[in-house]
Amino acid sequence: MDTSTTPRVVQLAEQIIADIAGRGLKSGDAYLGTADAARMLGVSTTSANRAMQLLVQRNVLTRRQKRGTFVADGIHSDSQRTIDRVHLVVNKAYLSTEGMLADGVIVGIQSVLPHAEIEFNHLPGSDDTAWVSELIAKTARSQQAEGFILARSSLTSQRLFQASGMPTVIFGSRFPSIQALPSIDRDQVQAGKLLTTYLVDRGVKKIGVLMRSQVLPGDHAFLDSIWKTSAELGLTPSDLTVRFLPADEQAIQHATRDLIHEHAAEGLICRSQPLAESASKMVRSSRQTKVKRTPIVVSDIYSRNQARLPWPSVIAAESAESIGAQLAEALISLAKGQQPEVAVRKLPVSLNDPSA
Repeated sequence: MDTSTTPRVVQLAEQIIADIAGRGLKSGDAYLGTADAARMLGVSTTSANRAMQLLVQRNVLTRRQKRGTFVADGIHSDSQRTIDRVHLVVNKAYLSTEGMLADGVIVGIQSVLPHAEIEFNHLPGSDDTAWVSELIAKTARSQQAEGFILARSSLTSQRLFQASGMPTVIFGSRFPSIQALPSIDRDQVQAGKLLTTYLVDRGVKKIGVLMRSQVLPGDHAFLDSIWKTSAELGLTPSDLTVRFLPADEQAIQHATRDLIHEHAAEGLICRSQPLAESASKMVRSSRQTKVKRTPIVVSDIYSRNQARLPWPSVIAAESAESIGAQLAEALISLAKGQQPEVAVRKLPVSLNDPSA
């Protein structure tokens, strides 16, 4: 095992498992208390307690009030509890506007974990350190087996969940320093290539790119792909103009107007459906026929019925239900102390063109 990428709490938990095996303990046998476990591990009682709480989550240990700590059923078999509750950790504003974790994905999660409770946890809009730390501490004290799915998560939250050792999967892209958490995301490189190629093939020589103000690793891959593809298709760096915008309709419309009139953008790539909706309003309201015909393509779509959308858009080759099932399966592997077979899973994508 590469200990450089394994959270400390997981290393300590594995030492406890090795100690249990070395002692020949079986399900129901008494085990060390927190203080004795801390001395055995050579760490503080706080660190030992966290490792033991992690093993309670995995059904390797069980704690009985006023009686002590005992070896649980999961120590010598694959029958550990999987997940009793799934926490969907997501920014509330993102959930309300883009709905990535709604409907189909949740159905997919429940198809694999039919008895698990699904719970939304809304990240605060600013510094999330204290909030995430409190959520992790609360979950560690729970008698249930719990896991986390992080959507559009910050580096701070990814780092804290990684350090906690709790079963956690990133729905999206992980930051470069995050190595222990598996991630499932659409192929952002292919998404950027598809949208850029579509516009250039239709004669667009100058492209405006509208991005969200919160920039995450997937956005980097997406933008890199746009730059690379445009260069391969004969465009120059000056033919691309990028704007990072808040979820504000007026700000998006003003930026769209600037891209078209000041930077001569002939086509627009929008990172999300809300960006496309606001940009489209500006384009449709123009008195200039040429502006009205400005082609718009979109990366992230949240509408249930994508067939009715007016813009060419990137869609995952797999259904939302399938993606939800994959997230749940990854959580189950982690709950059993295993890593998923694929640590970074890139979902293939295609382009849906309603005019085709």
